[in-house]
Amino acid sequence: MDYSAVAIREENILALRSFLQEGPQAWEELLSGMQTDEAAAGYMSLVYGAFCVAVRRRFSPKYTVGEIVRFVAELRMATEEDAEPINALAAEDMIRRVVGAPPLRDGGPDDVTTVLYAEVFVLLSLVAEAQFDRAGLEQFIEEATAYTEMWLAARRAEASASSPSANL
Repeated sequence: MDYSAVAIREENILALRSFLQEGPQAWEELLSGMQTDEAAAGYMSLVYGAFCVAVRRRFSPKYTVGEIVRFVAELRMATEEDAEPINALAAEDMIRRVVGAPPLRDGGPDDVTTVLYAEVFVLLSLVAEAQFDRAGLEQFIEEATAYTEMWLAARRAEASASSPSANL
């Protein structure tokens, strides 16, 4: 993906706040409101950044692979009928990658829908577990936005370093 056009805008932050407060029911409405690919990419990048921040808050600096496996199993049990879309291997692999644990041997599932559902369910679960008050949620969103900006800058730097014009 070309990250050069992706920016975190106020509409992305408002959409994330709404999603974190209202949950999955806000998902379709939020995505349908994204008018451009860049806006959608900004929002999805911000969701990923929030996922990373939430995972690090929960599992860092010390964790065990067993804790990750238990967390995912408990998440699947807690969601009951909604557990079907949560692929345990995808969720475990994503959490492992964020905290720097060894990834799954087979690399985990790479289907976009599977990964997205796992990311969303884990994120919402961790936000619910944190029981943020209004100020705590705002601090979390600010931290997620800052993390996402750094993540996007790193993707841009990688892209410019590997571009043919950078090698001249």
